[in-house]
Amino acid sequence: MPPGVSMFNGNLNIRPTNCQVPDTGFSLPAGWDLQIHPQGWVYFYNASKRIVADDNIRDPDVLHALDTYIVTYPLSEIGHDMEICIPGSPSPGDYFRTLVVNHTHCVASYLIEEARSETIRIVEPYLLNRRRRLYWNYIQWHPCHVPLLPTAELEVREALTWYHVDNVVSGHRSIVPFSKAECEDLSRALKRLKGDINERSVARTVFLSWILREIWSFRDAEDYGRRTLRDSSKYRAVRSMQRPVNDVTTPLYISLPLEYIVDIMFFAIPRTYVAHVKAATEYQGRLSNMQERWEVYIRRLVQQYQDFLLIATVLLSATIGFLDIDGIGAVAKAAGIVSTFASLGSITVGVFFVWIHQSNSHRSTFAYVHNAHHGALGLLGHAMFLSLPAVFLVWGVIAFTVGFIAYTVQDTHDSDNNEAKAAWASLGVSILVLVLVSAGLYTFSLIWQLQSRSSMFEGWNRRRRTEDILDICCISPNIPAW
Repeated sequence: MPPGVSMFNGNLNIRPTNCQVPDTGFSLPAGWDLQIHPQGWVYFYNASKRIVADDNIRDPDVLHALDTYIVTYPLSEIGHDMEICIPGSPSPGDYFRTLVVNHTHCVASYLIEEARSETIRIVEPYLLNRRRRLYWNYIQWHPCHVPLLPTAELEVREALTWYHVDNVVSGHRSIVPFSKAECEDLSRALKRLKGDINERSVARTVFLSWILREIWSFRDAEDYGRRTLRDSSKYRAVRSMQRPVNDVTTPLYISLPLEYIVDIMFFAIPRTYVAHVKAATEYQGRLSNMQERWEVYIRRLVQQYQDFLLIATVLLSATIGFLDIDGIGAVAKAAGIVSTFASLGSITVGVFFVWIHQSNSHRSTFAYVHNAHHGALGLLGHAMFLSLPAVFLVWGVIAFTVGFIAYTVQDTHDSDNNEAKAAWASLGVSILVLVLVSAGLYTFSLIWQLQSRSSMFEGWNRRRRTEDILDICCISPNIPAW
């Protein structure tokens, strides 16, 4: 029997803790004690009838309604190690809202039969997950009148140890309810609360109850204690496979021109941003991991925009200097003007994108992801806007190159042979540099594309190998299925 709990005439007698207020100045009904939660609200406990009430029974009308309900409730079916929590504004005969609590087995249910000790001993363990979650949720909000079982802290430490191990082994794929850092923080808090002084602390009871509620909520969702090793391995393998995000279907008359615009006018740059957004917003087991990846993505995006701003500023200065040259031709001048406006566009959009992403970097990602996927142009259209600083910069460089070559070509028709030769030499060097730059850009773009495809095929082959291993495990039970 836990400390603070004793048996008297076959009934459970729970001694009140320091949280009880015996002399409150209020007119409490006979047999009822007022309990104050650490957060400040009150509830009422009747030790003789083993009843907890959340309504203000100091109001005579509320007390009369409660007594009417209690008279109709089958209290004789409540065991000596059980109690009931009556909801607000109870109606006679409405028993399905009354929570039945079993302190011996740490379970709670809205059905009396499910909370009986005799039923709990013969039921499958995984069926108790939800009842234990209900129990610890009840203790979290009603911690004052019952002492915490000594095994509660041991259960918390055991679960936190495993969650810490799972975070180390599984990494960002871990789906346990607490991250590695959270496990370490909770373990340190438990160590500080250890001691005789804190053993009867109501705040400690609330703290442990909250952790246990999260533990059993996770176990209930995972069907803890139900699957065998092979079944669990197959279930985890299927769940770990990446599922594509279902984008809103864009009409063909929009998506088809959009594809050509992206590949030709935007140089396929938005496709890179699509991949980055999908990788940053992919759910891989825990929402906190997704938020962390999102913040890393935002920092990287802001750094890219800052680099584009620096290059665009240099290009703008060079273009203005180019336009100031005497005797510049019409084609070169037009190309210089286009380069100027493209550089200004890259700078303007880049500055705004840096500001808007930095100011919202720590906000929730869900609204952003939802709007990006459900926009009029879909995720690809959103990526087109993200790529505008880079696209404007590329067009600015192209226009500046065209203008410089046009200016060089116009001197090849000079009557002075030396001037013409110098112009041809400059034109040849410019064309050589242009060819080398184009070859370098094409080569490295092709290398990354091939690596991406290879990674995709490798992931597909690895998935096939995993399925083959799982099939073998299903045939041979002696082979581990990890």
